[in-house]
Amino acid sequence: MSSIVEIAIEISFWSPVVLFSIGIPSALFNTIIFVGMKTFRQSPSVYYVIGQSLSDLIVLLILLIENISSISVSTSSMTCKLMLFFSQLTVPCAMTFLCLSAFDRWACTSRSARIRHLSSNYVARRLFPIPFLFWLLIDIPYLIFCDLIPPTFDCYFTNDVFGEIAIYFLSPIFSVLLPLLVLITFSILTYGNIHQHLIRNHLSMWEQQMTRMIIIQTLLSIFCTLPQFIFVIYSIVTLNKRPMRSFYQISIELLINQCTIFIMGINFISSFYIFFLSSPRLRLTIKKYMKNLWNLKNNQIIPMNITQIGRRKTAIQNHQR
Repeated sequence: MSSIVEIAIEISFWSPVVLFSIGIPSALFNTIIFVGMKTFRQSPSVYYVIGQSLSDLIVLLILLIENISSISVSTSSMTCKLMLFFSQLTVPCAMTFLCLSAFDRWACTSRSARIRHLSSNYVARRLFPIPFLFWLLIDIPYLIFCDLIPPTFDCYFTNDVFGEIAIYFLSPIFSVLLPLLVLITFSILTYGNIHQHLIRNHLSMWEQQMTRMIIIQTLLSIFCTLPQFIFVIYSIVTLNKRPMRSFYQISIELLINQCTIFIMGINFISSFYIFFLSSPRLRLTIKKYMKNLWNLKNNQIIPMNITQIGRRKTAIQNHQR
């Protein structure tokens, strides 16, 4: 039984390190490529991809920081409040932007011209700040009702009512259950639109590629979120039986919880790799972009070398005179 707890502790320690190491390049590449290339900025989904990437960066950073004992949530009252606040802010933000991407792909493949108008840069620009502002307001109580609780000084809720709301409503519903339902719904609707052969009539080649990438990412997110969804449902159903659990059962649940959290963490690290592997056009565009950067760098170096050579020749001639 102790070995099960030790495995759970090892997973809880190493999973943030693994997720951070793989996820940070993914989020940075997404931000640099989709912001830096004009071709990509033409799709409204890019706004949601960038929003998700920024949220992913903060989520992964928080996960890593929580492993550092000197700045953990139990270090000070301010650290406790801020860590809980930002963790509850960024995870729903990342899932919200993923849901917006799925919504955008459904809208752009719709039969209705009125619905297709919802997939536009105009709409995306105005929706972009809303998830940040919405979750910022929703999570303000975490700054008020969270603190270090004596005598153990664990970071927890100081208000029982808000604690119940946060544990059994805010975290499971907004971070797991609702995003999963939204992703499944729009995936099914988009799949239906595509199989009606309407997508080829009004979408550019790049928009078709973007639709393909978002659908694959959405499907992966559904499978990664499903284990945590099942565990949350199990925890709610067995809530009344918790005082009667044995140490062995507690150890198993702890291990399963850590595993489902790690699997759900794949949502925050996978987007760029999915886009890169699923889109030949994206790979070709990135290759051309890197080639242009390399040629530009060489073109800047060559004139400099020519100028330096010319100056040296002039100096030698003057010296000979």
